Amino acid sequence: MRFVAFASLLLLAGCSWLGLDQPAAKPEAATASGPSGEKVAITRQTWAAFVNYKYWLTPLAWTSPMGEGFFAVAKDGRSWGLTGCTANSCMTGEPHSEDAVNICQTRSGGVPCIVFARDQDVIVPYDVVD
Repeated sequence: MRFVAFASLLLLAGCSWLGLDQPAAKPEAATASGPSGEKVAITRQTWAAFVNYKYWLTPLAWTSPMGEGFFAVAKDGRSWGLTGCTANSCMTGEPHSEDAVNICQTRSGGVPCIVFARDQDVIVPYDVVD
């Protein structure tokens, strides 16, 4: 029993010493804009998908944002794509904005897409239209 306690203590000390107990710093936020800096017009369905994405990142039971990810929208506002994870730190690495854009462009049939939000923060000006 003492051996297990000693091994656990060494493991925890090693993690602290190696910096493994520290969360990784987030890279700079990606930015994007519509054509010529104009607002991106998105449909109500795309807005609903973004709201669902935010709940996916942070369920109602949590009191503060937990997940990491990117939400991309097509420039016509009709399609979207996302990537991310719901935990504080992704197990397979950090999410990449390019993945959300690629998923969006596949779903949109080739309509160009831009990053709309990083984590839960919208990073482009937009309007919700019918």
